[in-house]
Amino acid sequence: MAYPITKFWFYPLNWVMIKRIKGENNIPENPNFIIISNHEHLIDPLYIVYTMLLKLNKKVHFLSSARWWFLGDTVCRKWAGCVPLFDRKQAYHESKKLIESGEIIGIFPEGGLRRTKNPKTGAVRLAIETKTPILPIGIKSSYIPFNSTMNIGKLIYLKKNKKNLKKQAFDLMKKIYKLSDSKI
Repeated sequence: MAYPITKFWFYPLNWVMIKRIKGENNIPENPNFIIISNHEHLIDPLYIVYTMLLKLNKKVHFLSSARWWFLGDTVCRKWAGCVPLFDRKQAYHESKKLIESGEIIGIFPEGGLRRTKNPKTGAVRLAIETKTPILPIGIKSSYIPFNSTMNIGKLIYLKKNKKNLKKQAFDLMKKIYKLSDSKI
């Protein structure tokens, strides 16, 4: 329900907000991947959804803070496709089920609207356990029209080494920061 509404309302909005998208050809035709990105503003998920809808016409299920659940389960989970982060195990299990059923999951490993030297490892664990590639996206977002940019990197296939999850998560975020900081 919300995705047709999203197309109607947010295509024009995003067209006005996003100055440039680079690397759209890196989005695979087979929509079985995990999106990870930096997170600068609350509008970032809409920029990613917009890009995926244009290319794949497919919903992206973002892990979402429990604070948004005052809108209700129907709005958040069913219409917007959010995975509630009430509890890490529950969110991980739901995300894994969605990936196994061919859905796209979106994760902000920073866990909030700031750069961190200690990203969360859930995206790495999920990618390794489900053997799903990661699509890195660097965003330079703004609420000023024609000022936001997105840089979409190439798919990343992680090694099946669960011992150094923190290092892999940190290395992924370094790549994303490089994408977001690069001149487009």
